[in-house]
Amino acid sequence: MDKLFYELMQVAIGQLNCLSRGPEPEEWLVLYQKAMKQHVVGICYRGVEKLFEFGLRAPQEVSLDWMAGAEDIRSANVLTDKRAAVLQQKLTERKIYNTLLLGQGVAHYYGAELKDLRQPSGIDVYVDCGHQKAVKFVQQTGRQDIRQNHHQVWIDAWEDTPASLLTQVVHTKSLWKNEVTQRWFRQNREQLYREERGFVLPTSSMHVVVVLLSLYEQTLYGHVDMRQLMDCFFILKKVQGRPVTFKGEQSVEGVVKSLGISRFARGVMWVMQEVFAVDAAQLPLKPLEKEGRLLLQQVMDGRRVWPLVKCYPIQMMWNLL
Repeated sequence: MDKLFYELMQVAIGQLNCLSRGPEPEEWLVLYQKAMKQHVVGICYRGVEKLFEFGLRAPQEVSLDWMAGAEDIRSANVLTDKRAAVLQQKLTERKIYNTLLLGQGVAHYYGAELKDLRQPSGIDVYVDCGHQKAVKFVQQTGRQDIRQNHHQVWIDAWEDTPASLLTQVVHTKSLWKNEVTQRWFRQNREQLYREERGFVLPTSSMHVVVVLLSLYEQTLYGHVDMRQLMDCFFILKKVQGRPVTFKGEQSVEGVVKSLGISRFARGVMWVMQEVFAVDAAQLPLKPLEKEGRLLLQQVMDGRRVWPLVKCYPIQMMWNLL
């Protein structure tokens, strides 16, 4: 069933024309449930629509539920985009440099056909203004009881849309590693701000690093799902065939090595190859199967702490404290 699920995603994103076999009626329900669990139900519904042309149809009850879910996602995306644009505009009016990360920021890489079918995950905006000024900005919106930690301030303006200001692009619990990470972002600051379609976003090259770091941290916490891996696929597709370099002519391979996530990033490349049918020659790093299988197991079977402890002992000690 996992193989069929991967194929359905490949059909949806244009990597495959049809499934290797037609699902049985009860298997359609399993595929729908997997799509729901992995937060890709809207994208997978596009695959279901494409399969109509080949005479492969889900049972009516499953199909109707799937369609309703996809339409809800379309509506939610329109609303979330509007709110993200308003938030960025208010930050800019207060002369706070800001950029839309991950979530709605990555959705713009999906293309016109799929963008509104990506299940929204909230609004995360990096603000280059320091923590206290970020807190003050939220207070000026009329909120006094503010949720915050040392790298994030929640806005809590909308009940149905989580939104926060990040004072660090990606945060790690290891103090030494976090300092190295923040220094790298400061050195490549100019790639964090690029205007596109009414939003300020990082360059696609910068988003490659951001998504790999985010995937790494979320894996340690057990919060990775297929939606985040699909985000990575579309970002890599955006930079495909173009050289990606940073300060000092660093390549993606050099950056992830300097940030201490080289093996993990190569595992992500294996998942890109295995799940999304990306040609290894088009990836910025050589795939690593052992690491990739561990990541895919965490995503499909749920977080298993012991394999993570064996693979990342020091990192898991930090995250389990």
